[in-house]
Amino acid sequence: MLAERRNWTRRVRMTSDGSPTLEVVEWGVCYHSVHGALTESQHVFIKNGLDRWIEQRTQEAPTTLRLLEVGVGTGLNAALAWEWAEAQGCKIEYDGVEPFPLSEAELLAWGGSELDEELFAKVVSINQAMRGETVLDSPFFQAQFHCTTWQNAGVSEYDVCFYDAFAPEQQPEMWTRDVFEQLLERTGSGGLFTTYCAKGRVRRDLEATGWCVERVPGPPGKREMLVAECVPIQQKNMRSYGLILNPKRTHILVSKERFPDGSVGWKFPGGGMEPGEQPEDALMRECREELGTTDGLEVLAHAYTTDFFVRSAFRKDEQVISIYHWLQSHDENHAWWDERPQSLAAEDALLEMNWVALEEVNPDWMRFPIDRFVAQNLSAWMKLIR
Repeated sequence: MLAERRNWTRRVRMTSDGSPTLEVVEWGVCYHSVHGALTESQHVFIKNGLDRWIEQRTQEAPTTLRLLEVGVGTGLNAALAWEWAEAQGCKIEYDGVEPFPLSEAELLAWGGSELDEELFAKVVSINQAMRGETVLDSPFFQAQFHCTTWQNAGVSEYDVCFYDAFAPEQQPEMWTRDVFEQLLERTGSGGLFTTYCAKGRVRRDLEATGWCVERVPGPPGKREMLVAECVPIQQKNMRSYGLILNPKRTHILVSKERFPDGSVGWKFPGGGMEPGEQPEDALMRECREELGTTDGLEVLAHAYTTDFFVRSAFRKDEQVISIYHWLQSHDENHAWWDERPQSLAAEDALLEMNWVALEEVNPDWMRFPIDRFVAQNLSAWMKLIR
């Protein structure tokens, strides 16, 4: 892959906002969005990276920010960060990783006539420093560059990461759990990882390695992008849930309720375990509270215990470990409905139980990621108890 990149043919291509990008002819991909190179950089990396980071600092305004960029490319993101630092009066200590810097001719062809003069002057300084021709140490932007792969860069701890590698289809080695884990280890508490990519696999792998991930609106041409935060886990939250089958085992009980954040969605019956409580005891207590009775309920077997990292949807510093059991209901009346759902105000409680045919359970209905995973596997797991 690296040998292939050394022989790339790069040509200038204009984007929708009038700013230029570079297209890699061999791959048919661009360094920036064709819907607006400058617009994308400002939205993904400045607004959802630097602005977001400083807004989270509710105490004294920080005077220094440590910034890592993986995939410096043209240097546009770094130049915008430099401008941001000057405007904020916040010094940036920047580390940039780019194994294949642009030549002077490529740089001039890309931005020599299309970018704002002051911005392009910063881009030129960044590229000269990246090629080892100068040292970049301005009052608000101190930079060092690593013209090597991410794995060999030896980057220290940072506050914000601009992750601007080529897409997973072109550089799959840059979008692995191992890379995300190494980045997390180097991130300060409350630090941010921001990227244009919004692929489900990338999001799941970030979450699996301990990042607190949020999907946010993307720049023009992209519906979503990802921002991940380093939020250390302070405690574990143990929960017990029931996969309750109706007497004929054709339907499963799901609850519809309003959650602490005001949203309404579906989940499987159950809830938190109290200190010293066994999973089955906790499940029966929750069923008694939610269904009104445990009469006619029979525990059949353990179904599943969380085997991947899940962060609480409501408390970012908690890890959730969920235990699911199969239960047999011998009473159809365990399902019940709230008669007032259309008239309920947003702050009112809502809870109802519904029988849903097993083949009709839609994982997308579920409010929590772990319930979505369980819903996807119901049919396969059912075969183990028949």
